[in-house]
Amino acid sequence: MTRCKGKPQKSSLKLGAGIGKDVKGATERAPAVTIDVKSAAAMPEFNAADPLAHVAGKRVATTTGMKTAFAAESSLNIARRIRNASVPCGCVIEDDAAVAEDLSTAAMDLSSSSRRLMPRRPAWSYEISSGRLHHREAQSFKKWLDEVQELIQQRGGYPPAFETNLQVWRQLWRVLERCHVAVVVLDARHPLLHLPPALIYHVRRTLQKPLVVVLNKLDAVDPMNAERWAEALSLVPGISAIIGYSKEELTAEFRSLRIGKKALSTFATRFEKPAFDFVESPEFVGSKSGYYFGTGNKGTGYYSDAQAPKKCAKAATRDLRDAVAQSTGEELSVPAGCIMLGLVGHPNVGKSSMVNHLMGGKVVSVKATPGHTKILQTIKLDDKTCLCDSPGVVFPRLEVPREAQIVGMLVPLAQVREPFSAIRWVMDHSSRPLPELLGLKPVTLRRVRDLLEAGLESLRLDLVDTEEDKDVVPWSPMLVCAQLAAQRGFMHSGRPDCMKAGTEIVERVLQGRIAYSVAPEEKAQAPKQGDSESESDWNACDDAEFESEEEAEAIGDRDLLELFGEEARGIGRSSKAAIKRFRRKQKLAEIAGEADPARTLRPYAGRLKEVGPEAA
Repeated sequence: MTRCKGKPQKSSLKLGAGIGKDVKGATERAPAVTIDVKSAAAMPEFNAADPLAHVAGKRVATTTGMKTAFAAESSLNIARRIRNASVPCGCVIEDDAAVAEDLSTAAMDLSSSSRRLMPRRPAWSYEISSGRLHHREAQSFKKWLDEVQELIQQRGGYPPAFETNLQVWRQLWRVLERCHVAVVVLDARHPLLHLPPALIYHVRRTLQKPLVVVLNKLDAVDPMNAERWAEALSLVPGISAIIGYSKEELTAEFRSLRIGKKALSTFATRFEKPAFDFVESPEFVGSKSGYYFGTGNKGTGYYSDAQAPKKCAKAATRDLRDAVAQSTGEELSVPAGCIMLGLVGHPNVGKSSMVNHLMGGKVVSVKATPGHTKILQTIKLDDKTCLCDSPGVVFPRLEVPREAQIVGMLVPLAQVREPFSAIRWVMDHSSRPLPELLGLKPVTLRRVRDLLEAGLESLRLDLVDTEEDKDVVPWSPMLVCAQLAAQRGFMHSGRPDCMKAGTEIVERVLQGRIAYSVAPEEKAQAPKQGDSESESDWNACDDAEFESEEEAEAIGDRDLLELFGEEARGIGRSSKAAIKRFRRKQKLAEIAGEADPARTLRPYAGRLKEVGPEAA
């Protein structure tokens, strides 16, 4: 048998022994850290969906990448919640990682600490390059993501879903800067879920703009509950007005709640437009309502939005689309003499449907999937009012469980990996018992045992007091899904397909076929006033690692060692023969006028000194 020439190869045993010599001993290793279940559940799972999403570069697209992105859930968390699905309703779930819902007006945090749950746009103007602006925003956003993840780990438990795509947050920033009045659209079935304290703090304290709350989908709630919610929200400092709205015809009467397009337009006319076209300011000191910061013919300072350059505005030409100007960038100007209302909020609260109903026809696209609206769109409502529809953005909320976010349509159904926790939440908040809405008959203990023999634990029998086979047992989310699967014929491996049945139940909830609502508090209390901390540092920017195009061009093709003050050594070994051949080719190229010797010879600068001119 012939042997290969070259360096002799080591066996795997010898190689392992060699590696073992370099491994530190057990005494030198870092001590193991033991964490509890609650802390482990909050650990992020690796997600390589888009590893370059937040890389700071010199170019960034304005219309691509507009897709809602959530962090992946751990498979261990999913398996733990599936096991909890067999616990009967009304029993305490022994899960240390579960997050209790704590939503009330008194518990809202409107202090400066709430601003940590919303990324801030760094300082900008129309004069800085797009690359520098993207670098600032990407650096700031990556730092914010790390801070939010640290807060979630400190809290522990199952992590909430929140937007991790910088492109989506960019749309919210621009809408809030351009508008004169911020309009937060809420789902009246669960208003506090869709009202982030960080958004209130940012609008009222940072931007210092009026904030209007719209209780949408009034046709799906009891009128008395809607009015009580309006009273409770009026106690929240920073909210200027509360208006009701519904695209469906309302048959009930609302006494104390102003409703409809007229109420919204009347409130908008109370605010004055910018009184000056230009306010001189040597540096950026924060966003101002109706102004943008830049340098123009009047100097450096704040210019009125009506004077913003129109670079990317376009208008449709048919039917109601004549009133629509779809912005594909940030340069769309506000029509002169108009009050701009910025519609913001979570996905699927009805912002786009509300715009279509206000205009009397379809002017923006609407879909039940969260995150369908991709970019801000400006619509002229009348001669005095303009609307700016923005994509829905999911804020990180530490006091909200993930199942409430699923029912509130903040998470796309395609990304829901287990529907049972959401079904339990609906069973606790539905207007009628969920089995009755689904047409399910009571279940006996005999049926539960038959399912257990088939390999499906639909109910924890150790938590049930019944002993006879004919006794009726309480419902659990898994048992509801098992009965619906048997009724609809959803079978898998000889037993009911509970996952498919549970997904159908959640889909019915999202379509509005299963009604639910969260009742307001009996005695609502106003939240504690926030502190008076300065907001001067929120727009700080970091340009330390940014390399402009001028700087990159000045560096040119310099060797890496030259950048660190060392002598260039060229590419590879750069033998004398290779350099001679290169010099001959270079001289021919110079005669033909096809090369720049100063640039092409630079990589060989270190070796050319050794060869000398006579080598040519």
